[in-house]
Amino acid sequence: MKELQTRLLKVQEELKAPKNQRNNFGKYNYRSCEDILEAVKPLLVKHGLLITIADQVHEIGNYMYVESTVVVSYENDRIAATAQAGIDPNRKGMD
Repeated sequence: MKELQTRLLKVQEELKAPKNQRNNFGKYNYRSCEDILEAVKPLLVKHGLLITIADQVHEIGNYMYVESTVVVSYENDRIAATAQAGIDPNRKGMD
């Protein structure tokens, strides 16, 4: 596990993903998931890491949300993180 953490730390140190996207309505800059993945993939290769991302849409009652799990692995070691974001079908555009 220590080797995975060391390699992941190097990727985090080297990763540059500027906020090149613009939301004119909210007047803020942001980075998309695609922007981050484009920047991180060469670093993962450089440090011998594998990343997998799995998304699932869930519904509880009338509430829908997407759950995304990211796993970073090196040889037999892995680190995972999961997050959820609500989906409001009545909202238009990006929040």
